[in-house]
Amino acid sequence: MLVIISYNIRGLTSSNKHKLLRIWLNETQHDVILLQELHMTKLKHLEIFRKAFSEYHITCSLGTWAAGGTLVMIKKKYNVIDAGTDPDGRIAYIKIIYEKIPIVIVSIYAPAQLSERCSFFKDIRFYIPSTKWLIVGGDFNCVPDNIKDRLQHGILTDNQSYPLLLQNMINPLLLDEIFRSKHPRKITYSYHNDSRTIHSRIDLFFGSKIIKQNTTEIYYLPVGLSDHDSIVLKLNIPSNNDKEFHRWICNPTMITRNTFMEQFKLIWNVFLKTADFDSTEWWNDFKTSLIFLLQEEERHYNDECRYELRQLQCEYRFRATNPTENDMIQLDIIRKEIYGILEKKNSNNVLGQQEQDVTSLSILAKARIAHAKSNKSRIIFLDHPVKGRVDSNIDMIETATNFYEQLYDTKPIDRSCWNELFDDIPSLNKIDSDKLECDITLTEYNDALKSMAMGRSPGTDGITVEVWKKIFPIIGEYYVRMINTAKLKGHFHEGFLNALLTLLKKDDNNNGSLKNYRPLSLMNIDYKILSKVLSIRLRKVLDQVIHIDQSCGIPGRTIHDNVHIIRSIIEYYSRHRDPIAIIQWDQEKAFDRINHVYLLETLKRLGFGSNYINWIKLLYLNATFQIKINNSITDPISFKSGIRQGCPLSGGLFVLCIEPLLHNIRRNVRIPGVLPPGSQFPSVVRSILNKENVNVNIKLSAYADDVCTIAFNVNDERETQAMFELYNNASGGKTNKDKTIIFWISDWLDPPNFKSKIEREYCHFLGVPIDTKGKIPSIELDKMILNVNQQMGMWSTIKLSLFERATVLKSFILSRLVYCFSLMPLPKKTIENLQKDINKFFWNNKHQSISFYTCVGKKGNGGFALLHLNSMIASYRIKCGLKIFSTTPKIWKFYAYQHVGIQLRTYAPWIWTNLTPHFNDETNFFGDVACRTVHWIKKGGKLSIDDSEPSAYWQLINRCVFRPPICCQRVPHLKNNSAFFEIIHKSKLPTTVTEFWILLANYGVNTRERLGKTMEEKQCLYCNLPETTTHLFIQCCFFQELFTMMLTYIQNASGIIIERKVDEIVYLKTILSIDSTLVQRKTSFIIGNYLHSIWLFRSITIHGGRRHNCNGCKSIFKTKMKYLPYDNG
Repeated sequence: MLVIISYNIRGLTSSNKHKLLRIWLNETQHDVILLQELHMTKLKHLEIFRKAFSEYHITCSLGTWAAGGTLVMIKKKYNVIDAGTDPDGRIAYIKIIYEKIPIVIVSIYAPAQLSERCSFFKDIRFYIPSTKWLIVGGDFNCVPDNIKDRLQHGILTDNQSYPLLLQNMINPLLLDEIFRSKHPRKITYSYHNDSRTIHSRIDLFFGSKIIKQNTTEIYYLPVGLSDHDSIVLKLNIPSNNDKEFHRWICNPTMITRNTFMEQFKLIWNVFLKTADFDSTEWWNDFKTSLIFLLQEEERHYNDECRYELRQLQCEYRFRATNPTENDMIQLDIIRKEIYGILEKKNSNNVLGQQEQDVTSLSILAKARIAHAKSNKSRIIFLDHPVKGRVDSNIDMIETATNFYEQLYDTKPIDRSCWNELFDDIPSLNKIDSDKLECDITLTEYNDALKSMAMGRSPGTDGITVEVWKKIFPIIGEYYVRMINTAKLKGHFHEGFLNALLTLLKKDDNNNGSLKNYRPLSLMNIDYKILSKVLSIRLRKVLDQVIHIDQSCGIPGRTIHDNVHIIRSIIEYYSRHRDPIAIIQWDQEKAFDRINHVYLLETLKRLGFGSNYINWIKLLYLNATFQIKINNSITDPISFKSGIRQGCPLSGGLFVLCIEPLLHNIRRNVRIPGVLPPGSQFPSVVRSILNKENVNVNIKLSAYADDVCTIAFNVNDERETQAMFELYNNASGGKTNKDKTIIFWISDWLDPPNFKSKIEREYCHFLGVPIDTKGKIPSIELDKMILNVNQQMGMWSTIKLSLFERATVLKSFILSRLVYCFSLMPLPKKTIENLQKDINKFFWNNKHQSISFYTCVGKKGNGGFALLHLNSMIASYRIKCGLKIFSTTPKIWKFYAYQHVGIQLRTYAPWIWTNLTPHFNDETNFFGDVACRTVHWIKKGGKLSIDDSEPSAYWQLINRCVFRPPICCQRVPHLKNNSAFFEIIHKSKLPTTVTEFWILLANYGVNTRERLGKTMEEKQCLYCNLPETTTHLFIQCCFFQELFTMMLTYIQNASGIIIERKVDEIVYLKTILSIDSTLVQRKTSFIIGNYLHSIWLFRSITIHGGRRHNCNGCKSIFKTKMKYLPYDNG
């Protein structure tokens, strides 16, 4: 039992108060004490207190004013492994290990003044370490509920503070207010003022979910040493005997440090002199040295951050004693620098921060994404076959080990089935086979490494892609030598083939069965380089042996092809009222049950040469993996069967393994198919498939293991099931009959007595819900839109810039919706209403200051890349239309021709040939494709889009939607010059500064002259003239010294002089005429910070800051210019 007490003591500097506190502690059960409002401002106060309470570990944040200060004191029997404070006397925390569990305990003392409190809450998140066991207590000077937690006749309305606390601490850290969660109806107060007219509950405890679950008691207890009551929390922490696994992942930014490459070259020179490059063991030693170097760099980096932080805190404390006006300005600057250090340090801990869609986001947004990913892999409990439900890591590890040892054990197969299964299967020709057989070159390894995405999770060694890309030019030749040595010996060194298996929850998985988790192998990057090379080679020949009805992993084929076929068949048979069934076959753990002997035999039967097969054998034989469950890991387990999901080769190898099954279904005359319209005409077949005398009977559609087949009666189901049984016996696979679904399409005939489960309303095909008419069911459409609105509501709690909101919308909120909408016909009203919701989220329910038609444009054109939903859908329709013009074989074109012939025959006469009837229905998917494609062509669109050209989406936006920013219309030198916005975006300014500058350039900044009604309200804060944007940023004499300072920076950085005019400063007239890109970016960086410094200083002035001179604004500008990029060219 851990007892934690929080108490606002209202002064702790007198010896009498020390005695009273001692008496109270002696009479009160406790382990940890959080105290606020200490009135301690000097170190001697703290030293006296520590001597008086020497049996405690004490972490204290001294106040910078008489009423400040907070501390955490804990009995010395507990091991404190970390501690920290803020510089303002507001936050102190400790981290302890209790029952082998790390627990963070934080004491908060929030400002009593409203504006200070709101400002404090905005940054509070960055001073609180995030952990599973987190307790935050203290005096927050605000209440969760103004009705329940404040006495009515003494109510002080504050509707700002707690929402800010909710937005910036409670929601991001996933905390609950413990007292109210345990006592939802109880009315009690913790603060009572002297006159007894005001009573409120402002002393609170917040805790993570696991803290709430393990809190046995929480109550308020009067003390009498101040006008507050203490709050007592009793925590029952279960003993933890689990083996902890601390996974190290390299911080990629370490490779940018100058010392890294210096030290690496020294280490590598030692290996060049001493290593035995004719073996493979040296590679293990090399990676160990590399890991040690990276960890050393991280330690040095952390030491530097801590030193800089301590220096800033000391300077802050020194200046905060009897501060002058200049000190007050410097204190604000130091706070911002501390914030920047903490933000940078925190961002390095966010996994996936280098991913393309994440780099531009704020740290809170990155943290939310990282939490969503980690939550998907967190396991609360599992079902043990004997013990039942288990929730301790040690039991879950045992459960997972037994399950996956059995799953990846060698599957029994019947080799006598092989001749029947492989009979008459296509194989590679000699030319393609020889391409796979040749030796792998260093260039191929380099190209494979370059193609790997940045920011992905590494394997067990923790070394990221960024590190390998940095050092591979130095070590690449020896890496190739190591790989070739392993091939000659027939095995790699120990650990090279080891993977870390993470378990990801499938959608709606809320039970403890491991069958409902998707295993993902995290491979080491040095392994993935080799497998990537083999994968690139494989992709070039897959289409020679894989039939057109399999789309996964084959260049030129996409998942869209499968959805088009399924939707078209449903719509066609529904329109003709012909009954038909589509069977969705479910293979249990399809990737994981492939027998390795069957895999190698399949490659041999498909015409792969011995050299390529030996590469696959080398990667799969003797492979091992370890399962990570929360903070625990299993011992290595042998990988005796299955194809590793997470390996670059997995998709290609699996489609090869399942192709014999699909081949047997196609050639089985007792399994029916459907003849698409027009397939009876040789000219139509030739125009679509580029062949004559081809059997176009559609029997199946496959995307990896998602296989759909056609059935009309029970015999069809039975015959297809027999083909699956043949494949299962030959490969080790298993059909999951309980999850196999039959979608029956008929509004007048009941389905036959199928054995599998029957659905008659709608089904999901590859993530797209489709009803019996080939449309999105209204119930599913409503669910999707509701989910989008919920996501936008959740993201609204995080402070995001406009650019960040546009990124979040496109990449994290609307991605699945756009996928479904791009493949299905939709009501126009739905798109219009959703676009309105998108716009509201983008502007955060505020008045938009820039036209929507400008916001949807590219950033380089002055827009924000806000998603235009109708154009996005139209671009997918146009891509589909352009595929109809192309010669690429697509089975779904048979269904499309009937609906596009009338509109497209002018541009593609062959579509019209021998096809009757033709339909002209825009509500049909292909009818909409035809309509939008014709519109595209008439507007000047090409019949094919090269990779060098903008995408169809951006071409649509630029032609039909985008309106240039208003400044491009009003400022003469910007009318035919698009470089202005590109320079701003490439000048390495912070996102907030870039956004402000673009709003300013487009007259989107609200000055007093714009908002004021009287002359006094319109007047500049610093002089008697009206505050227009031109006056504030250009003409106001108050900022003359700042302009001179900016000019000095520009002259030193680039040697040019600019005049004090709007065109020169806001719209970069002179800068745009300069040829040097470096000079343009340097100067833009300086000007952007100049403009933003004035706006920040103005905001401080409005909120009560001093305005006697420009020193404050100059200090802000100096801080922004502290780290000028491009200094090294």
